[in-house]
Amino acid sequence: MATRHRFQVDGQTHVVVVDESGGRLTVAIDDAPPVEVDVTSSGVPGLFSIISGGRPTRAYVTRDGRNLRVVVDGRTFVLGASGSGRGRGASGGATDPPGKISAPLAGVVVEIRVAVGDRIEARQSVVVIEAMKMQNEVQSPRSGVVSAVHAERGVRVEKSEVLVEYTPDEG
Repeated sequence: MATRHRFQVDGQTHVVVVDESGGRLTVAIDDAPPVEVDVTSSGVPGLFSIISGGRPTRAYVTRDGRNLRVVVDGRTFVLGASGSGRGRGASGGATDPPGKISAPLAGVVVEIRVAVGDRIEARQSVVVIEAMKMQNEVQSPRSGVVSAVHAERGVRVEKSEVLVEYTPDEG
């Protein structure tokens, strides 16, 4: 099943599609053709062994505030989650009002990651919607406490339908 992620590198937004199917893992960045990779963790937190095109390499991933710092072949990349005007890392229409998180597109809810009473942080994934065989993470634009979950697993939602309500933090 493919998942789509948006990241910013040096202020530029990139779309990364990761597809794991048929025992193969492929990664495509922006419009480039997918590349088959073999990734395993080394047992050391944040250290990964990668084989791409028959060439082995290692990647070291650490948190840097809200960003990820990735070191590969001596090159350092700082990846930041990319919003699309909604501050959610998903495409869609107008910004939600504080306290509401709505569907950025029509699709089927495949995962609900929060429950009433949960504390959520800005940019935390709260619901996953599948549309056109792609999984799209819906993220909270702000921190707060979940007050209602309207999404149901396996149920179709329409664009702009309210999925989660929360009480935003002050300030």
